[in-house]
Amino acid sequence: MCPFCISTAVWIAAGVASAGGASALAVKIWNSKTHKQEVNGDNE
Repeated sequence: MCPFCISTAVWIAAGVASAGGASALAVKIWNSKTHKQEVNGDNE
């Protein structure tokens, strides 16, 4: 593979990993808020 192709593949992999980490963080925060509402009895 040419150096440009390798660098492009690395950029794509880094973007996917970054997006996956951001998504996991968002889900974790959302689940935390949902769990707190269930514990407090605010199920509306």
